Amino acid sequence: MFICGYHFPADMGNDVSFDKVIEKVEEGLDAAGKTVTLTAETREGTLLETIEVAEGSFAHKALVDYYNNTECKENDGFKMIYYTSKYQISEISKSVDGASTKDLCKKLDDMNLYRVKVA
Repeated sequence: MFICGYHFPADMGNDVSFDKVIEKVEEGLDAAGKTVTLTAETREGTLLETIEVAEGSFAHKALVDYYNNTECKENDGFKMIYYTSKYQISEISKSVDGASTKDLCKKLDDMNLYRVKVA
């Protein structure tokens, strides 16, 4: 089972606790002081909006980790976010960040394409 890009043993099935995922994401990560910017766009490439992600939230940390570790090619400083990754980040963030990322998570649950930039 892969969650947020990390492999978890098959014997854990679909019951991998969020705490274990958070631990893997945060391991060796330095996200402090980094700005995370998302762009939402249609599949045709029309830019819908630009979103700043609140520092200190799980969503912020997970997106920094994703940006640093994904094999997606960088284009103008942005990297595409895979659908499964954005849904997984959203689900965990809803649980641990609560209201602070509610609007962001609602957007990540849609079918639009997202790109992330970390500076």
